[in-house]
Amino acid sequence: MEFVEEGTTRQHTFFCIDRKRHTRWAKVVKEEPKTITVFGEEVKGWIITTEEPVIDKTISLAESMEGLVIQQDNE
Repeated sequence: MEFVEEGTTRQHTFFCIDRKRHTRWAKVVKEEPKTITVFGEEVKGWIITTEEPVIDKTISLAESMEGLVIQQDNE
């Protein structure tokens, strides 16, 4: 079977208070200022949605049966 690879993207949405730190290496799809309440205190931050590429590889049954055996970490 021929090696098949597909490029897709995955989005992550999260709240942060340091926008520059968390978006430095990612493609930002959406960002909006947000104030939330944590234990009675108001915290100003951002709701950030980033998008990252993901590579999916279709593995045939034959390839999975003939592949290398990965030793399990017993911890």
